Amino acid sequence: MAFPRLKSVLLVAAILGVVVPAAFFVASRFGHYFFGSGFDLYPWPSSIILMATETHGYDLFAISILAASVLANAIYYCIVGAVIWCILRLGRAAFLRVRTR
Repeated sequence: MAFPRLKSVLLVAAILGVVVPAAFFVASRFGHYFFGSGFDLYPWPSSIILMATETHGYDLFAISILAASVLANAIYYCIVGAVIWCILRLGRAAFLRVRTR
């Protein structure tokens, strides 16, 4: 099995970094989920930025803060994905080196 390329790992991480906040946002608007339950900080750590939009409703400022929060989350997921990829890549290289001796 071929090891995944960093480019594809970063693409998947960026997509997850956008989809996870979108799912939380949709669940909070159309469901019975409320931000601040403690669980939402693990998959969406940049949701803390949304405190700036408490009293703004849906104006341009609130939408730009939401976009910045989603972008920060996508960058965070890419960083975590790259670190995990590097660790797995080093582990695979060490395993293959030991196995070929």
